Amino acid sequence: MNGLSLGIPGVVGVRPGTHFCALYSGPDERDRLLFSFLEEGLRHGDKCLCLIDDVEPERVRDRALRPAGPERSPRSAQLDVERASDTYLRSGAFSIDDMMSFLLERMDAAVGDDFGLLRAAGEMSWVLPGPPGWEELFRYESAVNQAVVQMPAILICLYDLQKFGADMLVEVLHTHPRVLLDRTVIDNPHYVDPTEYAPPAELTSGSPYPLVKAGAGRDEVTDRWASLTDAELRIASGVAQGLTNREIAEELYLSPHTVDAHLKHVYLKLDIHTRVELTVLALQHHGATG
Repeated sequence: MNGLSLGIPGVVGVRPGTHFCALYSGPDERDRLLFSFLEEGLRHGDKCLCLIDDVEPERVRDRALRPAGPERSPRSAQLDVERASDTYLRSGAFSIDDMMSFLLERMDAAVGDDFGLLRAAGEMSWVLPGPPGWEELFRYESAVNQAVVQMPAILICLYDLQKFGADMLVEVLHTHPRVLLDRTVIDNPHYVDPTEYAPPAELTSGSPYPLVKAGAGRDEVTDRWASLTDAELRIASGVAQGLTNREIAEELYLSPHTVDAHLKHVYLKLDIHTRVELTVLALQHHGATG
Protein backbone atom coordinates (compact mmCIF):
# COMPACT_ATOMS: atom_id res chain seq x y z
CA MET A 1 0.00 0.00 0.00
CA ASN A 2 1.39 3.39 -0.96
CA GLY A 3 1.86 6.20 1.53
CA LEU A 4 -1.40 7.49 2.94
CA SER A 5 -2.70 10.90 3.96
CA LEU A 6 -3.81 11.65 7.51
CA GLY A 7 -6.21 14.24 6.11
CA ILE A 8 -4.04 16.99 7.54
CA PRO A 9 -2.56 19.43 5.02
CA GLY A 10 1.10 18.72 4.42
CA VAL A 11 1.10 15.33 6.19
CA VAL A 12 1.40 12.66 3.49
CA GLY A 13 3.27 9.46 2.86
CA VAL A 14 2.18 7.76 6.09
CA ARG A 15 2.60 4.01 6.02
CA PRO A 16 0.31 1.39 7.56
CA GLY A 17 1.80 -0.03 10.74
CA THR A 18 2.48 3.40 12.23
CA HIS A 19 1.87 4.47 15.84
CA PHE A 20 1.76 8.25 16.40
CA CYS A 21 1.27 10.53 19.34
CA ALA A 22 -0.59 13.72 18.46
CA LEU A 23 0.24 16.60 20.80
CA TYR A 24 -2.16 19.52 20.91
CA SER A 25 -3.32 22.35 23.15
CA GLY A 26 -7.02 22.42 24.00
CA PRO A 27 -10.21 21.09 22.42
CA ASP A 28 -10.19 23.25 19.27
CA GLU A 29 -6.78 22.00 18.22
CA ARG A 30 -7.77 18.43 19.14
CA ASP A 31 -10.87 18.61 16.98
CA ARG A 32 -8.95 19.91 13.99
CA LEU A 33 -6.64 16.91 14.21
CA LEU A 34 -9.24 14.32 15.10
CA PHE A 35 -11.93 15.14 12.57
CA SER A 36 -9.44 15.62 9.75
CA PHE A 37 -8.12 12.14 10.53
CA LEU A 38 -11.56 10.51 10.71
CA GLU A 39 -12.96 12.27 7.66
CA GLU A 40 -9.96 11.24 5.55
CA GLY A 41 -10.47 7.64 6.66
CA LEU A 42 -14.13 7.73 5.72
CA ARG A 43 -13.31 9.26 2.36
CA HIS A 44 -10.65 6.63 1.73
CA GLY A 45 -13.02 3.77 2.59
CA ASP A 46 -11.23 2.68 5.78
CA LYS A 47 -12.62 1.39 9.05
CA CYS A 48 -12.38 4.20 11.60
CA LEU A 49 -12.39 3.91 15.38
CA CYS A 50 -12.48 6.81 17.83
CA LEU A 51 -12.10 6.40 21.60
CA ILE A 52 -12.88 9.63 23.43
CA ASP A 53 -14.22 10.87 26.77
CA ASP A 54 -14.09 14.64 26.36
CA VAL A 55 -16.85 14.69 23.71
CA GLU A 56 -20.08 12.67 23.61
CA PRO A 57 -19.66 9.78 21.13
CA GLU A 58 -22.85 10.68 19.27
CA ARG A 59 -21.63 14.24 18.71
CA VAL A 60 -18.41 12.86 17.23
CA ARG A 61 -20.39 10.60 14.90
CA ASP A 62 -22.71 13.41 13.79
CA ARG A 63 -19.85 15.76 13.00
CA ALA A 64 -17.68 13.17 11.24
CA LEU A 65 -20.56 11.80 9.13
CA ARG A 66 -22.13 15.11 8.10
CA PRO A 67 -23.86 16.12 5.96
CA ALA A 68 -26.87 13.86 6.25
CA GLY A 69 -27.79 12.21 2.98
CA PRO A 70 -28.05 8.90 1.15
CA GLU A 71 -24.32 8.30 1.44
CA ARG A 72 -24.40 8.56 5.24
CA SER A 73 -25.83 5.07 5.86
CA PRO A 74 -22.98 3.07 4.27
CA ARG A 75 -20.39 5.47 5.68
CA SER A 76 -21.93 5.06 9.12
CA ALA A 77 -20.81 1.43 9.16
CA GLN A 78 -17.23 2.62 8.70
CA LEU A 79 -17.14 4.58 11.97
CA ASP A 80 -17.21 3.32 15.55
CA VAL A 81 -17.07 5.87 18.38
CA GLU A 82 -16.84 4.71 22.00
CA ARG A 83 -16.00 6.19 25.37
CA ALA A 84 -12.27 5.86 25.94
CA SER A 85 -12.67 4.97 29.62
CA ASP A 86 -15.10 2.15 28.76
CA THR A 87 -12.51 0.66 26.41
CA TYR A 88 -9.22 1.21 28.19
CA LEU A 89 -10.78 0.18 31.52
CA ARG A 90 -13.24 -2.41 30.26
CA SER A 91 -12.43 -4.86 33.06
CA GLY A 92 -12.53 -2.08 35.67
CA ALA A 93 -8.76 -1.56 35.48
CA PHE A 94 -6.24 -0.93 32.76
CA SER A 95 -4.72 -4.13 31.42
CA ILE A 96 -2.14 -4.52 28.67
CA ASP A 97 -3.54 -7.92 27.72
CA ASP A 98 -7.10 -6.57 27.55
CA MET A 99 -6.09 -3.67 25.30
CA MET A 100 -3.97 -5.84 23.02
CA SER A 101 -6.89 -8.23 22.69
CA PHE A 102 -9.21 -5.32 21.94
CA LEU A 103 -6.94 -4.03 19.17
CA LEU A 104 -6.58 -7.47 17.60
CA GLU A 105 -10.35 -8.04 17.78
CA ARG A 106 -11.03 -4.73 16.02
CA MET A 107 -8.33 -5.43 13.47
CA ASP A 108 -9.77 -8.87 12.70
CA ALA A 109 -13.28 -7.42 12.47
CA ALA A 110 -12.13 -4.74 10.04
CA VAL A 111 -10.41 -7.30 7.84
CA GLY A 112 -13.47 -9.58 8.04
CA ASP A 113 -15.66 -6.71 6.85
CA ASP A 114 -13.34 -6.18 3.85
CA PHE A 115 -11.75 -2.96 5.07
CA GLY A 116 -8.19 -2.59 3.88
CA LEU A 117 -7.11 -0.36 6.76
CA LEU A 118 -8.04 0.44 10.36
CA ARG A 119 -7.59 4.03 11.49
CA ALA A 120 -7.87 4.35 15.26
CA ALA A 121 -7.60 7.46 17.44
CA GLY A 122 -7.50 7.25 21.23
CA GLU A 123 -7.91 10.37 23.39
CA MET A 124 -5.88 9.73 26.54
CA SER A 125 -7.45 11.87 29.26
CA TRP A 126 -9.04 8.73 30.76
CA VAL A 127 -5.73 8.11 32.57
CA LEU A 128 -5.66 11.43 34.45
CA PRO A 129 -7.75 10.35 37.46
CA GLY A 130 -5.21 7.55 38.03
CA PRO A 131 -7.50 4.51 37.57
CA PRO A 132 -6.39 1.05 38.69
CA GLY A 133 -3.62 -0.32 36.50
CA TRP A 134 -2.78 3.00 34.87
CA GLU A 135 0.89 2.43 35.77
CA GLU A 136 1.04 -0.08 32.91
CA LEU A 137 0.06 2.52 30.30
CA PHE A 138 3.54 3.18 28.94
CA ARG A 139 4.51 -0.47 28.88
CA TYR A 140 1.45 -0.84 26.67
CA GLU A 141 2.30 2.19 24.52
CA SER A 142 5.77 0.75 23.98
CA ALA A 143 4.50 -2.76 23.21
CA VAL A 144 2.02 -1.39 20.64
CA ASN A 145 4.95 -0.38 18.45
CA GLN A 146 5.92 -4.02 17.95
CA ALA A 147 2.34 -5.16 17.38
CA VAL A 148 1.22 -2.47 14.95
CA VAL A 149 4.07 -3.13 12.50
CA GLN A 150 2.23 -6.30 11.48
CA MET A 151 -1.15 -4.58 11.16
CA PRO A 152 -2.84 -2.74 8.28
CA ALA A 153 -3.51 0.06 10.74
CA ILE A 154 -2.64 3.63 11.70
CA LEU A 155 -2.93 4.37 15.43
CA ILE A 156 -2.91 7.86 16.92
CA CYS A 157 -2.83 8.60 20.66
CA LEU A 158 -4.09 12.10 21.53
CA TYR A 159 -2.36 13.94 24.40
CA ASP A 160 -3.34 17.45 25.48
CA LEU A 161 -0.27 19.53 26.33
CA GLN A 162 -2.45 21.67 28.60
CA LYS A 163 -3.42 18.71 30.79
CA PHE A 164 -0.52 16.31 31.11
CA GLY A 165 2.43 16.79 33.43
CA ALA A 166 5.94 17.07 32.03
CA ASP A 167 6.94 13.70 33.53
CA MET A 168 4.07 12.00 31.72
CA LEU A 169 4.96 13.70 28.44
CA VAL A 170 8.54 12.49 28.76
CA GLU A 171 7.18 8.93 28.71
CA VAL A 172 4.89 9.80 25.79
CA LEU A 173 7.97 10.77 23.80
CA HIS A 174 9.85 7.67 24.89
CA THR A 175 7.07 5.39 23.60
CA HIS A 176 5.99 6.89 20.26
CA PRO A 177 8.31 6.76 17.25
CA ARG A 178 6.54 9.59 15.46
CA VAL A 179 4.98 12.81 16.77
CA LEU A 180 2.27 14.88 15.13
CA LEU A 181 2.50 18.54 16.15
CA ASP A 182 1.31 21.67 14.38
CA ARG A 183 0.31 19.71 11.27
CA THR A 184 3.81 18.30 10.99
CA VAL A 185 4.96 14.72 11.50
CA ILE A 186 8.28 14.51 13.32
CA ASP A 187 10.46 11.42 13.57
CA ASN A 188 10.87 11.39 17.33
CA PRO A 189 14.54 11.59 18.34
CA HIS A 190 13.68 10.60 21.92
CA TYR A 191 11.88 7.36 21.06
CA VAL A 192 13.18 4.29 22.89
CA ASP A 193 12.97 0.90 21.20
CA PRO A 194 10.52 -1.48 22.98
CA THR A 195 13.37 -3.94 23.61
CA GLU A 196 15.15 -1.25 25.64
CA TYR A 197 12.29 0.74 27.16
CA ALA A 198 11.79 0.62 30.92
CA PRO A 199 9.28 2.86 32.71
CA PRO A 200 10.63 5.12 35.46
CA ALA A 201 10.91 3.69 38.95
CA GLU A 202 8.02 5.85 40.18
CA LEU A 203 5.69 3.94 37.89
CA THR A 204 6.68 0.55 39.24
CA SER A 205 7.31 1.31 42.92
CA GLY A 206 3.87 2.66 43.78
CA SER A 207 5.31 6.02 44.84
CA PRO A 208 3.47 9.19 43.76
CA TYR A 209 3.82 10.06 40.08
CA PRO A 210 2.59 13.39 38.64
CA LEU A 211 -0.10 12.71 36.05
CA VAL A 212 -1.42 16.16 35.30
CA LYS A 213 0.30 19.39 34.45
CA ALA A 214 0.93 21.02 37.81
CA GLY A 215 -1.55 23.84 38.31
CA ALA A 216 0.23 25.58 41.18
CA GLY A 217 3.57 25.60 39.39
CA ARG A 218 2.30 26.42 35.93
CA ASP A 219 2.81 30.18 36.26
CA GLU A 220 6.29 29.62 37.62
CA VAL A 221 7.23 27.37 34.68
CA THR A 222 5.77 29.90 32.24
CA ASP A 223 7.78 32.69 33.88
CA ARG A 224 10.94 30.60 33.65
CA TRP A 225 10.32 29.91 29.98
CA ALA A 226 9.67 33.61 29.36
CA SER A 227 13.08 34.38 30.89
CA LEU A 228 14.90 32.58 28.06
CA THR A 229 16.71 34.83 25.61
CA ASP A 230 16.10 34.62 21.86
CA ALA A 231 19.34 32.69 21.45
CA GLU A 232 18.34 30.25 24.18
CA LEU A 233 14.91 29.77 22.58
CA ARG A 234 16.53 28.96 19.23
CA ILE A 235 18.77 26.41 20.91
CA ALA A 236 15.78 24.89 22.74
CA SER A 237 13.99 24.61 19.41
CA GLY A 238 16.99 22.79 17.95
CA VAL A 239 17.04 20.34 20.86
CA ALA A 240 13.31 19.68 20.38
CA GLN A 241 14.01 18.85 16.72
CA GLY A 242 16.56 16.25 17.80
CA LEU A 243 19.65 18.17 16.69
CA THR A 244 22.98 17.64 18.43
CA ASN A 245 24.83 20.58 19.94
CA ARG A 246 27.23 20.55 16.99
CA GLU A 247 24.35 20.56 14.50
CA ILE A 248 22.68 23.43 16.37
CA ALA A 249 25.97 25.34 16.30
CA GLU A 250 26.28 24.89 12.53
CA GLU A 251 22.66 25.92 11.94
CA LEU A 252 22.91 29.04 14.10
CA TYR A 253 26.49 29.94 13.06
CA LEU A 254 27.74 29.62 16.61
CA SER A 255 30.64 27.74 18.12
CA PRO A 256 29.84 24.41 19.84
CA HIS A 257 31.28 25.90 23.04
CA THR A 258 28.73 28.75 22.86
CA VAL A 259 25.85 26.31 22.35
CA ASP A 260 27.06 24.22 25.32
CA ALA A 261 27.19 27.32 27.52
CA HIS A 262 23.73 28.50 26.44
CA LEU A 263 22.29 25.03 27.07
CA LYS A 264 23.71 24.93 30.60
CA HIS A 265 22.07 28.30 31.29
CA VAL A 266 18.75 26.99 29.91
CA TYR A 267 18.89 23.95 32.21
CA LEU A 268 19.59 26.18 35.20
CA LYS A 269 16.82 28.64 34.38
CA LEU A 270 14.24 25.90 33.83
CA ASP A 271 15.46 23.65 36.69
CA ILE A 272 15.78 20.61 34.41
CA HIS A 273 18.56 18.15 33.64
CA THR A 274 17.93 16.37 30.33
CA ARG A 275 17.28 17.09 26.66
CA VAL A 276 13.99 15.22 26.73
CA GLU A 277 12.72 17.45 29.58
CA LEU A 278 13.70 20.47 27.51
CA THR A 279 11.89 18.99 24.51
CA VAL A 280 8.70 18.57 26.54
CA LEU A 281 8.82 22.19 27.71
CA ALA A 282 9.54 23.36 24.17
CA LEU A 283 6.48 21.41 22.98
CA GLN A 284 4.32 22.88 25.73
CA HIS A 285 5.49 26.37 24.73
CA HIS A 286 5.85 25.63 21.01
CA GLY A 287 4.36 28.97 20.01
CA ALA A 288 7.31 30.63 21.72
CA THR A 289 10.09 28.65 20.04
CA GLY A 290 9.60 30.32 16.68
